Amino acid sequence: MSSKQTASQEILSNKDLLQKTVSLMTDGFSSKENRLIGMEIELPLFDENLKPITYADPEKGLKKVLEALVAKHGWHVAESENGNPLALVKNKNMVMLEPGGQIEFAGAARKTMTDVKEDFSGFLQDLESVCEEMGIDALPFGFHPHTEEKDCPFVHESSRFTALLPIFEAEGSAAWQQACSVQVTLDAATKDSAFDDFRFGLALQPVAAAIFANSPFADAKNSQCQSWRRKSLQQLDSPYYAVPESIYDSDFGIQDWAEYVLTVPMSFVVRNGQYIAVADNPFEDMVGKPLPELSHLPESQQYLTACDLKDHLTGIKPDMLLKPGLLLECRAADLGPDQDHMLAVGAFWVGLMYDEKAYQAASDYIGNWTAQDRKIIHDNVAEKGLDTPVGQETMQEAALGLLAIAREGLMRIDPDSAPMLDKVMEQVAQGATPATKALLKYENSNQNMEKSLRQSFMFAAAKKDKGLEPEKSINPTANKQNPAQKTVKKKALK
Repeated sequence: MSSKQTASQEILSNKDLLQKTVSLMTDGFSSKENRLIGMEIELPLFDENLKPITYADPEKGLKKVLEALVAKHGWHVAESENGNPLALVKNKNMVMLEPGGQIEFAGAARKTMTDVKEDFSGFLQDLESVCEEMGIDALPFGFHPHTEEKDCPFVHESSRFTALLPIFEAEGSAAWQQACSVQVTLDAATKDSAFDDFRFGLALQPVAAAIFANSPFADAKNSQCQSWRRKSLQQLDSPYYAVPESIYDSDFGIQDWAEYVLTVPMSFVVRNGQYIAVADNPFEDMVGKPLPELSHLPESQQYLTACDLKDHLTGIKPDMLLKPGLLLECRAADLGPDQDHMLAVGAFWVGLMYDEKAYQAASDYIGNWTAQDRKIIHDNVAEKGLDTPVGQETMQEAALGLLAIAREGLMRIDPDSAPMLDKVMEQVAQGATPATKALLKYENSNQNMEKSLRQSFMFAAAKKDKGLEPEKSINPTANKQNPAQKTVKKKALK
């Protein structure tokens, strides 16, 4: 979850609202030569009884985890409320909390995936050490596999999360409380191409959702989905997760996107360091009016400001988000089962978007996807994964073709990171995902959820999977001809 933004406290007016929104999106843009990589992961922690840990548990709580990272591994408190640490920093890397108690690692922006891996590995080593001492571990799935909604914790110690709770409850689901993802943030190539980059990445998000699907369980049952995280978010039917289909029209640009986000409901404002929930009205309808939720404050603080607008721009959560500074946040991938899979998410996007030849080849590959194709992919990937039809082929074939393009791109711009995709490419060639591997553990455990989950702990090395063969017995596409042998199609991007 993004932290609060820094921007002007200038009170907004309807007169120049659209121009102000576009300016906030484009301000701070980095030149092409300085394109960096940011990665975030969300990890759910559980005790030896497979119960999610709460913030305040005196022996195994999240507060204890954060305090141990500070005391023993050189992290420093970056944010706290009422004596409760909520965020840490080390070497520009951040550790934060999600509302449902997930530990979020937000890596510093780095130049290469090798640099990202160094930060990532260091954090996991620190966390593993703390978890071993406390008798807790991570269950690395994109959605809590066995915890019912009523049993999920909530970090009430954060005023921001408390302010957001009415919005979460209004959505009618605790999907946000149980969901965990791997997110990648990239720089646009140029100001002029930024929206094309956004549209390109948005079209490819379902491909990443299929490749990295890893949430086949919910409520201790087979959800019949490859990614229940994706399915549960789609079921919310919320404006915070939607994008208009017109975004794929060639004449739809950044100003049109700005107009759209101003119609999305506002969620909260920050005043004097406190997060305050406001009525879920379209942002543009609240500009220039004193907000009743802020009537206890001086009049000058009762109106929406540029800082509120910047918060709003990062508060909507579609598969891909265009953030201030023309940052591209890829959000579709489930949390992976291990470090290799998590890093592969970043390698996939860097290979496709930071190498010009790979970008063009991938654009050509998806060039004739129609609006109907995109709808089928969007609606079916959560359930069908690599079996989803994509025009005249399957998602398995499209995914492997695009992975090959991404790897070729990495070989040109950062060859040391290209092997990060090898494990995933082999898996997809077999028609498999992390979800199918998890399902095999479940089946091999006679559908004993507890037993299969204990084999899936992230840090308990003795319980890690030792080379099962999930794909051939689980996924009907596994026996298809290896699509790596197919010739990648060249198509014109519409």
